[in-house]
Amino acid sequence: LATKMLMHEDLPTMYQTIDESFPLWRFNLVSRTEQDAGHENQRGNFPLMWLANFSRLRQSLELALKIILRAPHSRLQSHISYCKAARLKGKIPHKIGAAIKEDFANGLYNRRYRVEKKSLDVNTPENRFIKMVISKTKKQLAQLEQKLRHSNVLSEQPRLSEAFLNELYQWQQPLNEILTNSFLSDLGDYNGTNHESLVLQQKPGYSSVYRIWNELKLYLDAFSDISSISMKSVAEIYEVWCFLRIKQILEDELEFQLINTKLSDLYLNPFFELQLRDGYAGAFEFKRHDGVIARLAHEPRFTKNTKRIRSYLVSQEPDILLEVSFPKSSESGDTNKQFIWLFDAKYRIKTETNRYDNEDIDQADYVPDDAINQMHRYRDALILLNNDQQTNKKSRPVLGAFALYPGFFDQTETNYYAEAIKEIGIGAFALLPDADGQHSKWLVNFLREQIGVLSHQNLTDNLVDRLYTQDAARIPYHGMRQVLYSDLTMTAALGRSNQRETAYFDAFKNGTAKWYHMPQSTFAGVFKQHIVDEIRYLALASTFKHNQGNNQIEKIWPVKSVTLRKRSSLTIEQTGKASNSVEMYYLFELGQPLTLYTPMTLVPDSFIDSMTLTTLNSLEQTKEFHQIQRVYEDALQVPSLSNY
Repeated sequence: LATKMLMHEDLPTMYQTIDESFPLWRFNLVSRTEQDAGHENQRGNFPLMWLANFSRLRQSLELALKIILRAPHSRLQSHISYCKAARLKGKIPHKIGAAIKEDFANGLYNRRYRVEKKSLDVNTPENRFIKMVISKTKKQLAQLEQKLRHSNVLSEQPRLSEAFLNELYQWQQPLNEILTNSFLSDLGDYNGTNHESLVLQQKPGYSSVYRIWNELKLYLDAFSDISSISMKSVAEIYEVWCFLRIKQILEDELEFQLINTKLSDLYLNPFFELQLRDGYAGAFEFKRHDGVIARLAHEPRFTKNTKRIRSYLVSQEPDILLEVSFPKSSESGDTNKQFIWLFDAKYRIKTETNRYDNEDIDQADYVPDDAINQMHRYRDALILLNNDQQTNKKSRPVLGAFALYPGFFDQTETNYYAEAIKEIGIGAFALLPDADGQHSKWLVNFLREQIGVLSHQNLTDNLVDRLYTQDAARIPYHGMRQVLYSDLTMTAALGRSNQRETAYFDAFKNGTAKWYHMPQSTFAGVFKQHIVDEIRYLALASTFKHNQGNNQIEKIWPVKSVTLRKRSSLTIEQTGKASNSVEMYYLFELGQPLTLYTPMTLVPDSFIDSMTLTTLNSLEQTKEFHQIQRVYEDALQVPSLSNY
């Protein structure tokens, strides 16, 4: 660690945050290497949710045992005894009666006779198995508690609270009560079975215990080898704290509500580690009143075999994944728009530079180079697969990947990595634990800008459009285009005929027009070039004196090319009138027009009111202007028309 990193100040705050939400996540009950009786066992650390999963198994076991106690399995078994003739009761079998008669005739009155009776008995292999499960679970939990208490006593500072140790003690009490049941006290020892038992596999209660035991015994076997308790490293603590900080931001700043925590989608791998089954199947799920859904996952793993998002060559495991799904819109069809941001927490700062760096690491905190390289790797490696197996379409789902590191800055100023985040969607955010959130402002502002806050108006479509028109989202492969709407159409009125040459309007009326111009200021700054490059059609309404208030769009003009030029350089043929203005204008080169089968009516006279962005598909299905399905609503702004 760099000497200027205040680890001892950061840790208590991170501990407090972690313990409030997920107690004991910061402890390792099985450290990386435990020595026991001369042999070595190598085990990885438990992931974050191991305790919750173990507790779930224990609770399920208790419920299954209660079912068994109410209706224990019994089997008709033979009981053999040897009794004197005087003690025999009931109907005496013919064979025994003949033997008694013969013995009495010979003077043998004290002889005992073999009597076999059949009755229902609970001392079955299945019940003995249940007793073994209870006894072993109780015994190993007691051993675990004893070892942890002993480890706590030997430590200079107790690493586990008394509350946790008492909880371990409480876990044993239901098992003690069950063992005192008379049904179990009459059972013998379990010595295994010679064949598979249908009772253990199918009967209610028994099948649950059998299934739970196969998983629970892995925990108990590991617990039995524990000789000490270790603390997770500060890097792991920081990683978990960053995860929880993003969770807090979603709930407190962006007004999401936690609706689901999928703990059941975990499984134990051969190295005794809990893992998510497929990508981020175990994510926390949030929902906002405007219909936006967020999923937050810790250490999702993407491999060659994951179904929805795949890494084709090498498995990828980012620290934090945030997926946001916006509700369906009229233009998106039947699918929700989904965006993914990745975060990787690094409790390190840059301590070395190379000859190509211009960063002064003595004056400011920078993220290590390898962390930035890792962000590029994550974004490029993950591929989203289309559900349709026939088309086999692929796309890149990650909109941005960012490192989180403990840099100390005044976050009212600009983030050093802000330009890279805007341009390419790769960068870093300084994130430090504090009481008032002053050292997480950059991340809060970024998420607020990307996801938005809860609004009384339905603005989710606008947020989606903004995300798709960011510079980082519009970087295509060289020689290709990156568009969201392949038939993006802009509507506009041509203007008054008394302001321009008559030939200019006649060309649009006759379908021979070649040019159309528009101020650059028409498009809001963040949308400018991306929207212009995406426009494929212009739907232009003619405005004449004799039909004011009932203007129509009859023709759709394909856009062949768009150039940005000074207004003074445009000819009268291109604009209908001359101008000496140096203001920048977009000049659209038009192709042969398409004629609408049903003209669109009620187009406003005003040029400003008639400007909308829509799609050709929507335009063809709309008869009146006010019914148009708008897209990129935030892209248009009121332009200066003094030189139009």
